[in-house]
Amino acid sequence: MLESKKLNYLDAVIIKVKNEKYLLEVKNVKEIFIPGEKVVPIPLADKNVVGIIDIRGEIYTIISLKQKIYKKHENIDIDENSRILLLELPNLKIAILVDSVIGVKKLPLSIFETRNTIVETQVDYRFIRSVGIMDGSTYILLDLDVLIPPELIALAEETANMPQPIVNRRKTTSREIETEVDDTNVEVPRLPKLPEKSKKKELIQQFEADQIKLSNVQEDTLKEIGNIGSGNAVTALSRLIKKKVDVDLTDVGIVSFETLADTFGDKNRKVCGIFCNIQDSDSTILQAFEMKPLLKIVASLAGKDSKMDPEKTKSKKDLDDFAISTIKEMGNIMAGHYASALSDLTGMKMMLDLPEFTLSSVEELQSFLTQEMKIISKLMLLIKTSIKIVDLELNGVFFFIPNMDTLSKMFMKLGVENESLIRQIDAQKGMSNDFINTKDIDLTNVQKDALQEVGNIGAGNAANALAKLMDKRVDINIPSVQMLEIEKFAKSLSKGGSKLTVSWSHVTGRTRATVLSIFEIEDMIDLTSIIIDDEKKKQIDLRRKISKIDDLPDIYQDAMKETTHILASHYASALGDLLDIRLMTEPPDMSIDNGSELFEILKEEIGLLKKLSLVIDTKVIITDIEITGSFLFIPEISTLNELLDALAEFYE
Repeated sequence: MLESKKLNYLDAVIIKVKNEKYLLEVKNVKEIFIPGEKVVPIPLADKNVVGIIDIRGEIYTIISLKQKIYKKHENIDIDENSRILLLELPNLKIAILVDSVIGVKKLPLSIFETRNTIVETQVDYRFIRSVGIMDGSTYILLDLDVLIPPELIALAEETANMPQPIVNRRKTTSREIETEVDDTNVEVPRLPKLPEKSKKKELIQQFEADQIKLSNVQEDTLKEIGNIGSGNAVTALSRLIKKKVDVDLTDVGIVSFETLADTFGDKNRKVCGIFCNIQDSDSTILQAFEMKPLLKIVASLAGKDSKMDPEKTKSKKDLDDFAISTIKEMGNIMAGHYASALSDLTGMKMMLDLPEFTLSSVEELQSFLTQEMKIISKLMLLIKTSIKIVDLELNGVFFFIPNMDTLSKMFMKLGVENESLIRQIDAQKGMSNDFINTKDIDLTNVQKDALQEVGNIGAGNAANALAKLMDKRVDINIPSVQMLEIEKFAKSLSKGGSKLTVSWSHVTGRTRATVLSIFEIEDMIDLTSIIIDDEKKKQIDLRRKISKIDDLPDIYQDAMKETTHILASHYASALGDLLDIRLMTEPPDMSIDNGSELFEILKEEIGLLKKLSLVIDTKVIITDIEITGSFLFIPEISTLNELLDALAEFYE
């Protein structure tokens, strides 16, 4: 949860690393230096350490910010634009090397509170303290507490006591940071992070036998899971569509399906839903996007082979084979990256089934979810992450929906006490569905934050993959993690009555889940058209009614399947890479259906048969083509403990 501000403005230094801009608080930067030839390497030092530098008789250890925040190995290049920032840290002499310094800017704290956006970036989410938007620009504030780990602090303390090396004493240019406002007491809102190890062991709050409750620790943990999974999925999406994808922080909650209507607004709005089941699990990743903008992307991805017209597509029947394939592939990629990120995070094996998708109204999708998914369980825990592709005006959402057993295993992996949850699950199994009251269900903040992190990482990676495919900006909203009643969730999903394209991919491995991508049919056609370089829709007959996947040209079907496959794979791989666990995504299945047909798919194809489930939901927005969708990650409850155990190992 974001902290409240104390002052109105924040003075920040704007720095550049590679081609991306970041912020550091002015109060943490003492001086800015041009390195010159004064940097002396340290043999056998950590790869993040550039060396040491003598500044007026004081020895500073220099850390390469590029090496630190990017996962892939980066060359340390010092040129005329490079700058060294001396950090204001008590009793420590540490500096960071950046590619350049742009300047100092005063920013209102309010921009970090109202919205949190993850842009297309390879930076690990844990290094980001907060994200804000002002005047169309995104500002990423780095977290020094994470950037300067204990081992580097120890190294700095050692090198500070070393004899001064013989170095070139040439004059080095420097300047001090000036600021008009003393912002010592400014508190910038922080993105949710997993709690300290001691807090992870908090007991789940006690409850009656007829209640499912999560402690604050568990809730924060689930938010973290959502952030990680969705963040990786968004990365895949951004790469897929070659557009910037913004991600909102994962939201975790036990709410009814009716809340999904808020994601898309009009109950008659057409959306595309992409479902990916995690093998050997009742867990699911669901991706939902506004149909028209998504179909425009699909048409672009499918290229000349698809004759689908996003403007005339009303249902899955209006899609040709190419559009269907593209939607499924997109869903598969995003779900795969979502699941992979969770796999890496938790050490749980996640294999995805082939995704399926549907094009239907929000109301129809909701009705389908209500009628069919209520068989699974009376409640679902949703981990929701919303995304947005600004350039395409596409909105979407990732939902990670784990079953209760999977949820318990995830908590175990993360070191979050889950005995009370197990007792609740056992009690639930012995109760009739009607005995469970949604109002009695509660998640802790810690559990929500952890699963939100899963949604952010998975959906973020998938969205980044989509952005790269389309060369468009893709935003995702804060993922939500919710334990939901399937019936109510489905009603909220299909409120608008729009046709949805839904692609789902099963994630298999140490943990099992399903990644779903949901877009309105028109959005999915728009999205595909961009990906296949058919933005004028010459390869699709927009006069033809599209009510099923087979109505789309083959090129559009193939492109959609490939796109959703990429997104699911990025979703899963991000989590798998993070937690060092193997997660595999199966090729996606897709569907364009009305609500009842979508429920049938969820029941027969995805296997969501219980009423109670956990869903990580991420909204996706592609602004410049007005596409909105959703990613859903639905872990199998029976394997949730595996995911949580891996999370616990990672954060210890």
